Order: sequence, then C-alpha cells, then structure tokens
Amino acid sequence: MTSTEVHKSSSSGHSQCGCCGRTLPARRLTELMSTPGVYICSSCARWAARRASRLPDLRRVARRAAHDVVGYVVGDRRRTFRSAIPILPSADLDRTIAFWRPVGFEVVQRFDGYLVTHADGVELHFAADTGGESSDDAAAVRPGAAFVHVKDALALWKRLRSADLAGVGPVEDQDYGLREFAVTDPDGNRVRFGSPLPDGATSE
Repeated sequence: MTSTEVHKSSSSGHSQCGCCGRTLPARRLTELMSTPGVYICSSCARWAARRASRLPDLRRVARRAAHDVVGYVVGDRRRTFRSAIPILPSADLDRTIAFWRPVGFEVVQRFDGYLVTHADGVELHFAADTGGESSDDAAAVRPGAAFVHVKDALALWKRLRSADLAGVGPVEDQDYGLREFAVTDPDGNRVRFGSPLPDGATSE
C-alpha cells in the first residue's frame, strides 16, 4: 500500500494492518510510532507480544501499563505522594554515620539530634532516641525497620561482605520474587535490601 493509499484509507475511517493486511476501522488499529503511516491491529499486536523473546522488556511494559491504570483510577491523586522516608532511632549519631557510610549512605544534612542520609536518591533519616533515661544506654533504643529496593542485591551483599561489615545477614531468594538480605546496625535497626530475581532464578 502506497503512502497516498494509506492517507485515503485513513481519511475514510479505515486502514490496513501492516502485518495481516486486513482493512479495519481506524479505531481498531494503532500506528507504529517508529514507522509513521504503518498500522497494526490488536490481534497482530498480541501475536507479536507472544513471539517476542525479550521477556524483561515485556515485563517493564506490563508494569508501566499497570502503573498507568492505577493512575487513571485514582486520577490526580497519583501526584499527591512522592516518597516515603523511614526515620530510624539512634543512640549515637556519630556511630550511626560510621556504620552506614560503608553501605553507601552519606550524610547530606545534620541537625541537633537528626541525620539525613542519601544513597542514589534513597533517603534514610536517623533521630536521636534512647527510649530510656540514659543517653548512653544503647540497649534502650527502640529499633526500627525499613526496606530498600536496589538494582542488584547480590552484588551489594558481596561488596558489604567483602568489606567485612558487621550486621550483614545472609542473602536469600524469596518465593515472592525478590532476592534479599538484611543489615542490622548497632541500634538494632534492620534494613532489608532487595531486588527482583533474575530471569531463570528460582527461590531455594
């Protein structure tokens, strides 16, 4: 089909699928973004998706589609919330800095009794809190917990273990599709780091 024929067909409300060749109403076809003037029907799109071998890309498309659906359902409320930041207790802020810096969290702000740390855009905050009358009683601190998504949990775990960082637990593949490990700091705060299981990996 020539470009002139495509234009005439489109203006009449019908176009031809560039895959199967059927002429269908324009509402049942989608123009390929990378090839203007070429259309594909929903049946051929599904067939192409099934034939695609790059499954991780399809998963990303599916996740993005799910995100868009949620955004559509909740409307403008999707722009209300930007992030959640855990605030963990610390009996000794200097000790907290010394512990979390090797993990990758750098202090970007410090106030009286409060720390703001960043690592690749992720924030962990720490507040001076002993939970008891004595500020020297580390055992009196009420520990907190947090979960941090990372690109590669196994690579981070290996780096921390090779640095002989205390408090690093074993890395494990979970049946819900994540590879995780936990880091417990001197105040008992437990931060779990996790990433999606690689393709073909199975939980043990």
